[in-house]
Amino acid sequence: MEATAISTPETVPAGSTAIPLTHQGRERPYLLRLPANRADEPVPLVIELHGRGIDAVMFDRWTGFSALADQAGFALAMPSAIDEIWNDGRYDGPAWGQIAEIDDVEYLATVIDDALGRGGLDPRRVYVVGMSNGATMAGRLACERAERLAAVGQVSGTVAVEVAISCQPTVPVPILEIHGTRDAMAPYAGGRARGLRARWLLRQRAGPCLGVDDWARFWVGANGAAVGPQVANVPPDTSIRCWSGQTPASDIAFYRVDRGGHTWPGNRMWVPPLFGRTSRAFDATAAVWDFFARHVRDA
Repeated sequence: MEATAISTPETVPAGSTAIPLTHQGRERPYLLRLPANRADEPVPLVIELHGRGIDAVMFDRWTGFSALADQAGFALAMPSAIDEIWNDGRYDGPAWGQIAEIDDVEYLATVIDDALGRGGLDPRRVYVVGMSNGATMAGRLACERAERLAAVGQVSGTVAVEVAISCQPTVPVPILEIHGTRDAMAPYAGGRARGLRARWLLRQRAGPCLGVDDWARFWVGANGAAVGPQVANVPPDTSIRCWSGQTPASDIAFYRVDRGGHTWPGNRMWVPPLFGRTSRAFDATAAVWDFFARHVRDA
């Protein structure tokens, strides 16, 4: 399958650069942001996946990952989905047109290869984070490209049921999940989007997702995380369940946001009330990066 960068990988300057890329015959550029003050050693790479119906730049304004990347000293790649929908395994059938034919797993693997090929990035510290459709895409990547990732962060999304059925990660992957209990777009218990508002916003409902607790149980088994859960509370609305195993690669952290909606906790931009309540108990961006920074993939 074709997956070729248009340009020869070369070192890019600090700041944000549009990187040309083709995949499956389509032009699919991505933004690569490098910190100004890089140390002599290679820096981590975070892949940030937007949700359905929002572009990569606007989503980054929600999360503030660009500012954090400059401050903490990691590289940030912001790829874009075709028609702003990632093929996370829920968009099968002729009703979805070209989305069902897009191999976004291979595309994201190509983005990782292209970014690493430009020098100065650490292949042992590649992370992926996403929200909503971007989160379920990150879940699919964890299932199908576990060996490429040092850790995965998900907000308001788990994994497509169809992907979960065949999910066999080749190695343990540290997983962080943040999910609101009143998320109508990605229900905490799993299934499809619920309620008139959710159906109106999404127009076409994608296939079902796995429930949060089922997703946790899957990774406890897949990662061999036999210790836990240890529970911590973040007042007034959040509890965190953590599991661990023989190595840090087994680490799992699941944040339950009581009454939380389909939102990014600590969101930096205004979000329509239709998406539900946004928790201010913690900053999801900081929590995700703190989790990532503790994990390095074995060589």
